[in-house]
Amino acid sequence: MPERGAQRIERVTLWRIFFVFFKIGLFTFGGGFAMLPVLNYELYAKRKWIDKEALTDIVSLSTVFPGAIAVNSAFLQGLRMRGAPGVIAAIIGIITPSIIVILLIGIFLFRFTSMHIVQAFFKGAGAAITGQIAYAVYVFGRGTTLNLRTVGLTLAILVVLFAFKVHPIVAILISGAVGVFIFPKGKA
Repeated sequence: MPERGAQRIERVTLWRIFFVFFKIGLFTFGGGFAMLPVLNYELYAKRKWIDKEALTDIVSLSTVFPGAIAVNSAFLQGLRMRGAPGVIAAIIGIITPSIIVILLIGIFLFRFTSMHIVQAFFKGAGAAITGQIAYAVYVFGRGTTLNLRTVGLTLAILVVLFAFKVHPIVAILISGAVGVFIFPKGKA
């Protein structure tokens, strides 16, 4: 039986993996959770390289492991698609745009940061990042089974995050540990 979301993986070249992850890296501003809608679009909606459940698994694992969510996601998807060569292609693809942009910022932007148009651009981009994160909550949240337990756990974790300012990884680990106890075997 093929792995979840693996229906088209056999035909994908390393160059294609590189260019798709390059595009994801190029058009993701804000990093982290702001990239989730782009990942969803490029890997699931547009190319069907992965199914929703496998994408959710990759995103979940990417937030638990140390490092950037984008790089972790590229690692896991590259591994699924083509093994170690896929990992290399995906990671190089996703980090290359950032390297180029940081170099350009270092060379040019610092000369222009006091200009109104540059400041206005970044304020507008910040609003787009907030919108992308809200969209990611919607896209990934709608796949979650809604019942009293999941809603209660979600609200409890929000309280923990806001009231106690715990690190997001700690919140994920707490939520996972609680999930072991509140979701009976066969109903998780």
